[in-house]
Amino acid sequence: MIRLIAILAFLDGAVPSMVWADFRILALGDSNTWGSNASGPRHGDDVRWGRVLDAALPNAVVVEEGRIGRRTDLGKGRALNNIGKPVTTPIPELAGQHLPLDMAVVMLGTNDLQSGQGRDADEVARSAFSLARILLDGGVEQVLVVTPPPLTNPERGGLSGIFGRSQELSEELPAAYARLSRETGIPVFDAGMVTRADGADGVHLTARAQRALGTALVPLVQDLLPDNG
Repeated sequence: MIRLIAILAFLDGAVPSMVWADFRILALGDSNTWGSNASGPRHGDDVRWGRVLDAALPNAVVVEEGRIGRRTDLGKGRALNNIGKPVTTPIPELAGQHLPLDMAVVMLGTNDLQSGQGRDADEVARSAFSLARILLDGGVEQVLVVTPPPLTNPERGGLSGIFGRSQELSEELPAAYARLSRETGIPVFDAGMVTRADGADGVHLTARAQRALGTALVPLVQDLLPDNG
């Protein structure tokens, strides 16, 4: 049975109208989900990967939940690790406030690479998939984890003091995320298959990369959503 969710939409300050969608999807991430642009203002609605995904799925609404500096631990200060254990952590409010959710697309891990974090690829992957398990346990129907795109010489860019020489570590994430996907059964997509952090700072995405990522996610999300027929 098709589940229709009513969403209040405000158009140019007019009286709210009712927009209907079969599915609700959360795009959960960091500044590359928020739309940070190393060479200018925030990427627009026609550029950000979450909006590109939303535009390509007429039967779904994509809720963007991106925040600059967000790590896989959501600010807890310590990497998450519930792999192989019962989930005891409640769903975080930043996701719970958007329930019901048919899916969450989670792209986190870039800020875990910051020099002061001291995390290796396996620890970052475990934290990312632990968050995915928390979301599933909290009522999200399906989660797709996206391995963040590899960095590009961040030591030469404007964020060198934060990320240092973390490109090599970022290039270890795909294998670590793939291992955790096999271990947990949670699907994963490697953003590095279609782009890398190609912005001027070597950490953020250009408009081209944002669009490429959003476009690549469309068929994957469509396949993972429940049959809406």
